[in-house]
Amino acid sequence: MQESQPIVNSSDTSSDSTLSRKLNRRQFIKTAGTAATITVGGVTAISLSDFGNIHAHAASSVVTSPSYTVSSRLAWWYQARFGMFIHFGSYSYLGHGEWAFATEGWSKAAYQTQVSANFNPTSFNAATIVGYAKAAGMKYLVITSKHHEGFAMWNSSVQSFKDTTGTKLYNLYNYTAYKSDLLGALKSECARQGIQFGLYYSILDWNHPSQNISTINGTTYSTMTSMTARANYITDMKAHLQELITKYDPAIMWFDGDWCANPASPTLTDWWIESDGLNLYNYLLGLKPSLIVNERVKRGFGLGDWDSPEQTVPAAPLSRPWETIETMNGAWGYNIGSESSYKSSASLIREMVKVISRDGNFLLNIGPKGDGTVTSGSVTILNNFSPWMSTYSDSIYGTTASPYTSEPSWGFYTKKSGKLYVHVLAWPTNGTLQIPGLANTINRIYLLNNTGTSLNYSVGGGNITISIPTSTPNSTDSVIVVEVSGTPTPGSTPTGYNKIVSRSSGKVLDVPGASTADGAIIEQWTDNGGQNQQWSMVSVGSGYYKIVSRSSGKVLDVPGASTANGAIIQQWTDNGGTNQQWSLVQVS
Repeated sequence: MQESQPIVNSSDTSSDSTLSRKLNRRQFIKTAGTAATITVGGVTAISLSDFGNIHAHAASSVVTSPSYTVSSRLAWWYQARFGMFIHFGSYSYLGHGEWAFATEGWSKAAYQTQVSANFNPTSFNAATIVGYAKAAGMKYLVITSKHHEGFAMWNSSVQSFKDTTGTKLYNLYNYTAYKSDLLGALKSECARQGIQFGLYYSILDWNHPSQNISTINGTTYSTMTSMTARANYITDMKAHLQELITKYDPAIMWFDGDWCANPASPTLTDWWIESDGLNLYNYLLGLKPSLIVNERVKRGFGLGDWDSPEQTVPAAPLSRPWETIETMNGAWGYNIGSESSYKSSASLIREMVKVISRDGNFLLNIGPKGDGTVTSGSVTILNNFSPWMSTYSDSIYGTTASPYTSEPSWGFYTKKSGKLYVHVLAWPTNGTLQIPGLANTINRIYLLNNTGTSLNYSVGGGNITISIPTSTPNSTDSVIVVEVSGTPTPGSTPTGYNKIVSRSSGKVLDVPGASTADGAIIEQWTDNGGQNQQWSMVSVGSGYYKIVSRSSGKVLDVPGASTANGAIIQQWTDNGGTNQQWSLVQVS
């Protein structure tokens, strides 16, 4: 992977444990004697007369729904959602990560004779590794066939990939004591256990005689020795890839090492450009039309079949399929110095759910030791995925992005036809969870870990209020299923400007004198059609809104986030606080 990219650890989603705090009607409008309702204002045709009591709520982040088509070639991958990445090569023997060749200043000859020649992964067990992946719920697997170090993990016969003496092919079979077909064993085991098999391949090659390691603008890449060497290398690289596809029939080819600049014509420094990436992609599909290929044939130009954000989760769904690739401990290849830095299993499960809720796939890496064994930290995490996926995998496989345009502070949503999955990372202790309404008919609601028992719920005010147990079913992520007719679709959201009318007095909420000052106290007044009596509802997620004055642009605010009965309501500049966020609850 590209070491120069910053490592971003995805943190657990935090939440206010009190999901909603019901406010007395006098905290909404002090002078009203009964529950307030919202009715049609003179500037909107949408009736809001069913809305009543108002609740404060924690802030939500905005997410935009994706709008892309998944090709038939990519359909299986898109539904699989979760896979295993394996970084394994001669660098694993050294135990300093896959970039040690470059970062530690090795010469080609020294690296070959002191690192690669000693690599002998006799304890690599394909059945065990694929078994870990399957038990963890992973549906596909990608292993490095050649990383930037240039060491091929199969018995290649392409003659230019040799050591510095020119007498030995630089690959696992010909350059080490290990004589088994490691990739073949893994491919066979994937087929036996029902896992799709994929191969990683680095475009750059620090060992190949055509290239030298170089650092340009702070990024380590390689420089070609001549344009003739460049052309010959690309020809031989394609021969490498033809061998891999012929021998192992991968479902996926996963590329990397493509990050030089993109001049109009290649140079010795920037020797791999957009047209090369497109040519390579077309070449691969010519070899195997069903093959799927990631964007890194030349990233940043919309090539390949999906984007590959590294150790980060996009804030919103992307405009094409995508896959977050993630480490367990900040290292890709085995690195002794990272063995005390494993993330928690819970944080990685939650990251996976976040990714899928934004319509991405999740490819989680392991880096076996030089002898081929999987590190104990990796085994622990994979084993911890297993029970969660055994119970909750229906909310992962075949699901797509949240139907809503925002995310709740307490978790995420995924969906498929007939089901909305409510992923609750911070379980409320008050026995109630509120989610935005749906346009669909609701058939039943239940916990995914207890499908036989239906949960009580009510629908009103644009929300679904679900009665839930007071104790969390799963401390990492509990999942509630809302079964519906059709694909879950959000219900209507209040739009335009509205009058907010007291049911008891018939008067409307009013900003006195059309004040624009922070702290102006809101009162009721006879409807006069003024803009200081008109309000918009701006969603902040999960059925909660900012209520914004048309005349001043300020929002309804509970001063000091008071919880006292009789606290006044004022207008204030929007600060994103929970004391400025409200839910609308039907009362009749």
